[in-house]
Amino acid sequence: MRLNQLEYFIKVVECGSITKAAQELYLSQPSLTKAISSLEAEYDLKLFDRTAKGLSLTPKGRDFLEYAKGVMDSSQALNKTFGQKDPSFIHRVAIASQQFDFIYDILLLLYQENTNERLQIDLKENDRGEIVKMVEERRADIGILVVTERDSKLFKSEVQGKNLEVHTLDQSSTYVSMGKKSALYDHEAINVEEAERYLHVALDAEQTLRRELRYKNELKEGLNREHLIFCNTMGVCRKFLEETEALLLSPKWVLGFFEDTEIRSVPLRMNKMPYPQTSYLVWIKRAKERFHPLEERFMELLNEHFRCKK
Repeated sequence: MRLNQLEYFIKVVECGSITKAAQELYLSQPSLTKAISSLEAEYDLKLFDRTAKGLSLTPKGRDFLEYAKGVMDSSQALNKTFGQKDPSFIHRVAIASQQFDFIYDILLLLYQENTNERLQIDLKENDRGEIVKMVEERRADIGILVVTERDSKLFKSEVQGKNLEVHTLDQSSTYVSMGKKSALYDHEAINVEEAERYLHVALDAEQTLRRELRYKNELKEGLNREHLIFCNTMGVCRKFLEETEALLLSPKWVLGFFEDTEIRSVPLRMNKMPYPQTSYLVWIKRAKERFHPLEERFMELLNEHFRCKK
């Protein structure tokens, strides 16, 4: 398959006729017919139904057209970006992250420092499993996520097997956040036994954790599995905390979302329960790959943020 064959195919679709497409492409009709036939032979499919009224795409032809346009669009983008003698590159940073209260200010500062550059900031907020997958598959270059004390060793071995590096930024104990409708609202600290009795909001829970919370007894401690709301946005968390007696157990890096609200956050006391006591904020990248300047600056700002917090 050559790009000009896809170009010819798309032109035939637009014109609905081999004759008219050949005229617009300044080709002979036999040459264009041969190019289309070669494309059909290469992929062992029929692209057009030929009728007295002209040509119409077959069902597979319609699917092929979608992919052909995607290839041509990518080719044009490559030529536009790299085909010039002095290309003006777009500076890009792609980040996959769980929801944290600090990351938006860092990205805003990064933008303000680069207002004279062609800049693309791509932030994708998702759960932990999807973040790892996005970095591994190059849909993101930096991943930021939480690992608990209980699963940190397993997590690090898993990502090393995917050729990813793990670096720790910060650590946090567990906090309980609640709204005024909670019976525990005035408490200065809450123990696991108290928390277990109430509705819980689980933030950024990946699919495997959802299954474990539903079916495995060993994860019952600290969470009421019979009253559990899974959500991936802080807006939903805030709504349930404000309107119900729900509790959110989380590390400190999301508590800033509750500023200027009546939601309170207090420490979770562990007593003898095995709930993870410490969470680690980590960032990941593909191993042995160097950062571009914009990515390096983002990491400088990120590390500076946590140095100032200590």
